[in-house]
Amino acid sequence: MTSLQIGHFGLRTKDVDRAVEWYGRAFGADVRFRNEFAAFMSFDDEHHRFVIWDDGETEDRPAAAGGVDHIGFMCRDPGDLAEHYERLKNLGIEPTSAVNHHFTSSLYYRDPDGNEVEISCDNLPTKQAAADFMKSDAMAEAMVPPFFGAEFNPDELVRLRRSNAPTEQLARIGL
Repeated sequence: MTSLQIGHFGLRTKDVDRAVEWYGRAFGADVRFRNEFAAFMSFDDEHHRFVIWDDGETEDRPAAAGGVDHIGFMCRDPGDLAEHYERLKNLGIEPTSAVNHHFTSSLYYRDPDGNEVEISCDNLPTKQAAADFMKSDAMAEAMVPPFFGAEFNPDELVRLRRSNAPTEQLARIGL
């Protein structure tokens, strides 16, 4: 086991101001350092979680180009996922898709540059249960394109949370 953990990600953008505004709203991130071409931002006690920059040579990337496909952020549980959805929706930030992957549920968003940002939660009671699921035939059945799971309506997730549905029911949404 390693002591490494993901600390931050770097985002090359064509519009630093627009990216800073979006990540600030979407994650409650504040700018820790800023100059004419870069911004370092964080939403917790880490000195920076995002470094956003434009060196003046940034170009659009083809949609199917190889490289990092998305960055994922975890929240506590399906109820917390519903709260993140509501908060972002109230800010005018709506997901492009919502998918229950059986062991996790995910909301997918696009930042101003079209990068995919995922907010997800575990649906199983422990990390070990999720690890065991990933080795199962059920995982193989769930990981079939195009959605790698079942789409769900995040407004229904919010409705269920507000009605005090148990976590186990929230975790099964869309299945």
